[in-house]
Amino acid sequence: MEGSASDFVPRPAEGLHHRNLMALFAARVRRSAHQPALRHKQGGVWRTTSWAQWEDASRSLAAALGRLGVERGERVALVSRTRREWVFADLAIAMAGAVSVPVYPSLAADQCCAILEDSGAVAAILEDAPALENVTQAKARGELAALRVVVLIEGPPAPDRSDTGLAVHEWAELLATPPSDEEVARLDALAASVGPEDELTYVYTSGTTGEPKGAVLCHRNLVYEVWALKNVVPLTHTDEQLLVLPLAHIFARHLLWATVEQGAVSAFAESEARIYANFIEIAPTFVAAVPRMYERAYAALVHDKSARGGMAKAVLERALAVGRRASQFRQRGEALPTGLSLQLALADRVLKGIRERFGGRLRLFISGGAPLSREVAELFHAAGMLILEGYGLSETTGATHVNRPERFRFGTVGPALPGCQVRLAEDGEVLVHGPNVMLRYHGRPEDTAAAFDADGWLRTGDIGEIHDGFLRITDRKKDLLKTSTGKYVAPVMIEKRLRLGEGIAYATVCGDARPFVVALLSLEEEAMLARSDREGLGCHGYADLAAHPRIRQICQGQIDEVNAGLSRHERVRAFYIVPRPFAEATGELTPTRKVRRPVVLERYASIIEGLYAANPGDPSRSRP
Repeated sequence: MEGSASDFVPRPAEGLHHRNLMALFAARVRRSAHQPALRHKQGGVWRTTSWAQWEDASRSLAAALGRLGVERGERVALVSRTRREWVFADLAIAMAGAVSVPVYPSLAADQCCAILEDSGAVAAILEDAPALENVTQAKARGELAALRVVVLIEGPPAPDRSDTGLAVHEWAELLATPPSDEEVARLDALAASVGPEDELTYVYTSGTTGEPKGAVLCHRNLVYEVWALKNVVPLTHTDEQLLVLPLAHIFARHLLWATVEQGAVSAFAESEARIYANFIEIAPTFVAAVPRMYERAYAALVHDKSARGGMAKAVLERALAVGRRASQFRQRGEALPTGLSLQLALADRVLKGIRERFGGRLRLFISGGAPLSREVAELFHAAGMLILEGYGLSETTGATHVNRPERFRFGTVGPALPGCQVRLAEDGEVLVHGPNVMLRYHGRPEDTAAAFDADGWLRTGDIGEIHDGFLRITDRKKDLLKTSTGKYVAPVMIEKRLRLGEGIAYATVCGDARPFVVALLSLEEEAMLARSDREGLGCHGYADLAAHPRIRQICQGQIDEVNAGLSRHERVRAFYIVPRPFAEATGELTPTRKVRRPVVLERYASIIEGLYAANPGDPSRSRP
C-alpha cells in the first residue's frame, strides 16, 4: 500500500503513533541522538554506539542496497548471529523499502537455502565465508534463482562469484561510502511513502510441528507491538538489556525495537559460554531468555555447590525458605510483616550472592518461547529476581500476553497486551485478534486460511485457560496425547517438570494411542559428568553416561519424583536415555532450543516400539 505522509492519521489507542518503523527510529534519534544505544565487545573492550551512529550506519547500507539494485518490496535475507551489524542491517533493509528475511545462522545449509528460496530473496547479508560457500553451492546447483547480490559481513576479501550469477560485496566497503544527496532524498521519500500495511519482514516459524512457514509482518505489526510493550514493561534510557537470544527469533527482535521506542540500551552477549561473564561486565537491568537458561540456573543452584559460590546447600535452602515466604506476600501485593522483614534482611546476605551472579542490577527477567516451570519462577523470586513470563508467536509479532512487574501470577503468561484481544474456542484453543497479527503466510494461501477462524481470529494451536484475565497455557493442541485407554495427557507439562531434574536437559514424552506414557531423555552432559566425578563412576563423555546404570538410576529417581505429582494415566512408565544429546546440528532442536518433536519421534521410532514391546502388561522401567 503506497501513499503520502499526509494520509497517515496517528491512532494512539491502537499504538500507531508512527507511520512505519523508520519514523519510529527517527523519533528516537531526534530525542536521544548522542545517547548510548548499543554496546558490543571488541578487542576485549565494551564499545558504545549512539543512536545517531546507528542511523548513519543503517542509512549508508540502505543507500548501498539501492545502488546494488534492490527495489522496494524485494526480499533481503539476513543470515547472522546476534551482533551490532544485524541491527544495522535490519533498519537498513526497511529504509531501502525492502523486506527483511531473518535466518538462523545455525540452520543446516539446506534449511537456510530453503528459506531463501521460499522467500524469493534477491539479496542476502551473510555473516562469514562458510555461509557464502553454502549459498554459492546452492546457486551453482541451479537453486536460489532470484538471488543476485550478497553482502559479506566478515572474513577474507570477498571472492568473485560472478560465474554463478552472484555479485559479492564486502560490508566494510559498502558502509565506507556515505550516501549522496540524491540518495538521501530518495531514502527520505521512501520513508514518507511506506505505509503501516506495507510488508516489513518475513519471520519463519521454528518448525517444531512441521515445515517452517514465513509469517508476513507489516510495519503496523511491529510499531503496535513495541507501543504495547512500553505500556506494560516501561523502560528508560537508564535501562540496559543483555541480548542473549538470536535476533532471527521474533522474541528478541521485538524487545530490541522496544528499546528503540523507549530509549534503553542493548548490549550483545559474546556467546553462550560467556553469558555469565557478560552479566558481571554489563550488569543489565533486564534480560529476556527462553526457559532453558532459567532451568539450567535453577538446576545448578539446587544441585551444584560451585554454582552456589561454595555455600552449603542447607545454608542456601534456609535463606530461600525465608525468601519464599516473602515472595508469597509480594505475589499477593501485601506488605511484609515486621518479623519476616527482619528475617529477610539476614537471609538476603546469602541471596545477594545469587543476584550478583547476574550483575546485581537486575530489575526483571522476561521468559518466552516455551512454557516456564512455576518452580523455577518461584525460586528466582525467592532470591529477589522477578521473571515475567509471556506468550506469543511469530504470527503475532511476538508477545500477545505478559505478566507485569506490579501484576503477575506464576504459572501463567499474564494478561493480554493493550489492544490485543483473546478468547478461547470451544475446545480451549487460544484465539487472538489485534494489530499485531500477521497479514498471511508467504505463498501459502491454504495454510493462511486454516490459520484463521470464520471471524478472522488467529488460531494459535495452543490450549489455555483464562482466570481473572490471566492466561495459562496448558498444552499444544497438536501435541495432546490420547492413550489407548481414552485418557488425555498433556506432554509439555510433564516434560518441563522432568527438565528440572538433575542432569536432564530435554525430555520427549510419548503415548498417543498407547496403553501408557514413556519418555526419551537427553542428558545435561556437564552436570552428569560432575556427578560422575563426585561418585567415581569413571564416565568420560556422553556415551558413557547414557550407558551407565547409576546414571540411569538417577534419572529414574527424577521420574519417580515427577510421577508422584501426576495422575495414574499420566505417569511415565518406561524411559530411554538417547545415545547422543539432542542438538540443533543433528536436527532435534530448533535454534531457540525447543525440541522438534516430529524429528525425535521419527528418529527413535524403533526405540519407542521397543519400550512398549518390552512392557506389554504391567510396565516395568527397563530399557530395550
